[in-house]
Amino acid sequence: MLVDHEMTGISDDQLREMAQHRGLRLVKSRRRKPGTGDFGKYGLTDMGGEALLGIGADGLTASADDIQDYLRSSEQNTWKQSADTTPDRPARKETPRPPEPEKEDEPIRRRAKRISPDRPARREQEESAPARPKTPSKAKPRTSLRLVPKAAPEPESEPEPGPAPQPVLRVRAATTEDADALAALLSQLGGFSLESADVAANLTSARKAKAGMVLADLGEIVGCCGWAVVATVHRGAVGRLTALVVDKAHRRRGVGTAMLEAAETALTKAGCRQIEVMSDITTNNSHNFFRSLKFEQASYRFVRTISEQASGERVRGGED
Repeated sequence: MLVDHEMTGISDDQLREMAQHRGLRLVKSRRRKPGTGDFGKYGLTDMGGEALLGIGADGLTASADDIQDYLRSSEQNTWKQSADTTPDRPARKETPRPPEPEKEDEPIRRRAKRISPDRPARREQEESAPARPKTPSKAKPRTSLRLVPKAAPEPESEPEPGPAPQPVLRVRAATTEDADALAALLSQLGGFSLESADVAANLTSARKAKAGMVLADLGEIVGCCGWAVVATVHRGAVGRLTALVVDKAHRRRGVGTAMLEAAETALTKAGCRQIEVMSDITTNNSHNFFRSLKFEQASYRFVRTISEQASGERVRGGED
């Protein structure tokens, strides 16, 4: 069975991206077996390969939290150092202006009026002369003002669209309307090929048997997790995971863990005190995933098809 495998906490890709932003390189242990050597450990070097953190003589020693704390503290120190080393802008000095020379008070001279000696004679002539008729002044034609239409304002350029927001993972119950998406998802399990009608019928039967299934929805169905309550005499009600599948393009992102938490909550409400899972013996990724979530291998699983057994008994009965 194919499952999602992820670390608890921050992922390897996030740690590697944080290190690259700081101009560093993340080193991860190549051990694949838990409990051996520096399995699950990390280290940091600069781009020249010089060790900075978590690299010792016996291998890698730093955890994911150690790497994350180092990178964040390094970022804060860089900002503080930049602020401390930036000189303050000097205040602008004003150049004093030279004092203006004082002006001595000058006496105010009044201009004497000049009186023409023939002014009384002019007034007498004007009074004795006949009044001239006033000629009407020709009105100047008004020039029409031509209204110039205002140019239309240029449309403002639209801002370039930013990156599309990432969809939020939503874990919800499966319905028969999800049969098409579930059939495509379950086809990633080796040896299974179901039609949409078969998936819808199996969902209805599981619901009647008080079993359940949740889906991981990211705008599209990217995972499913099914479970059932098994009534036993010696262990009471046992919760059993019957299917856990995450689409290949969305693995190692926490999808499987989110669905498993929803299934465990539902089984706890149903009165189960234990949860067990059946995994294909050839699927190593699923084994590592369950071990990372504190599952222990407690038994073997033996399978035989009922139809083959029944047909064999009919053949032997006919020979007798």
